[in-house]
Amino acid sequence: MAEELYTDFYDQLLGWCTARVRSPAAAEDLVQETFLRAMDHLEDLEPLNRAQRRAWLYRTAKNLAVDRVRRQARETPAEEEQLALAGFEEDLTAVAVAQLVDRLPETERALFSLRAFAGYNATELGELFDLSPSTVRSRLASARRKLVSWYQENN
Repeated sequence: MAEELYTDFYDQLLGWCTARVRSPAAAEDLVQETFLRAMDHLEDLEPLNRAQRRAWLYRTAKNLAVDRVRRQARETPAEEEQLALAGFEEDLTAVAVAQLVDRLPETERALFSLRAFAGYNATELGELFDLSPSTVRSRLASARRKLVSWYQENN
């Protein structure tokens, strides 16, 4: 059954993931992880029909993508700061921005980082996080207000 899932859905799932994460390498990783999880859950997938199996794969890929975004939002500011220091080329503005963004709550930080630095729009972010576009816009506005407030406190 694993071979059948792979044959039937690999190309579609890869295209869908690539559109979501905008990186062929990251999409490939997501699809591989999705199929690894499917292998671990073959007994759960066996009684499902084709449409249900497809839905399971897409839901799993989406959840993995969201987890990846959240993990990157937590890790990116510290990694960028370490890279800047390692190269002895400190960009104090970038470090300050990273520190301010790092103060945001996890979901706002992930949404803001993807919007500001990766170019995702509210509709795309809503799909990734299972939120309506208006909720995404509201949370982005909240994040911006906090960042402006914190910035003004420090200057």
